[in-house]
Amino acid sequence: MQSIPVTIKNKTYTLHIAYQENDTLRKAFNSMTYDFWEFTFESYYQSGFWDDTCLIFSLFEGETIVSHTTLSLFTVPTTDQQLRLGQLGTVMTHPDYTKRGLSRFLMEYVFEAYRDQLDGYFLFANETVLDFYPKFGFVAAPEFQASKKFNKQPSSCEIQRLNLTDNQDLQLFQHYLNYGKTACRFDTQSYGLAHFYCYANPEFGFADSIYVIPELETLLIAQQEEDNLLIFQAYYLDQNQLEDAFHALATEYTTRITLGFTPVSNDYTFTPYKEEDLTLFVTPSLVPYFTEQQTMIPLLSHT
Repeated sequence: MQSIPVTIKNKTYTLHIAYQENDTLRKAFNSMTYDFWEFTFESYYQSGFWDDTCLIFSLFEGETIVSHTTLSLFTVPTTDQQLRLGQLGTVMTHPDYTKRGLSRFLMEYVFEAYRDQLDGYFLFANETVLDFYPKFGFVAAPEFQASKKFNKQPSSCEIQRLNLTDNQDLQLFQHYLNYGKTACRFDTQSYGLAHFYCYANPEFGFADSIYVIPELETLLIAQQEEDNLLIFQAYYLDQNQLEDAFHALATEYTTRITLGFTPVSNDYTFTPYKEEDLTLFVTPSLVPYFTEQQTMIPLLSHT
């Protein structure tokens, strides 16, 4: 934890960084997060899986949190290099403190602190702030989602749905996260966020969507939505047998497979994707990955 006094437009604040171990400050942060986004980080903290790839930066005036941003760090292997990326999320400012340059200060502070450590940044912005992020060099980028028609074939493979409140199932889940491959072209490899979505926050709807096919040494995070099987993420330990895993998990009604990540395989149709009112913004060096290579940020990597 760091605590730094700062002056912004002749007003003094305290910048607290990575302070989740401080109960009082964390409570204030969770309260603000709930007011803005209707969830908190408390269960994530209590789970023990909040690691040093998730950094919180908050400005406080006394004991009142007035502005915040979260920085999530990723190492993303691509076809030509390993990218070190930062995602900015849960950006918020207390209604009584808007238009005081607080969000600008936090973003500029993060950029300077990680100037020589990161290759680029991305974030998701709602429609109310689309004019804000271009001021910092961010560019709106398209996303593309992979899907294909699917004709289910009979499968004799056993399917095991995991219950992560069971320690043995949790360890199996973690084994796949640690040692599995993903067949994902833009893989954020986020151990912490996988626990955030699938373990710490069951209300997000993924806790009952984790399946292992032991014979294929494959784990799928997936949901059947009418005739569409949505695969949020897939992990395999040895051979890539994802197609067989899809047949094992699909129902007789499944006619389409849709992925929540960008596959390595070209056996898919890519269509423009936009989540509700959110727009992806990236720093300029990342633009070609989306405009030329039809990529999407994995759905379980959003913050």
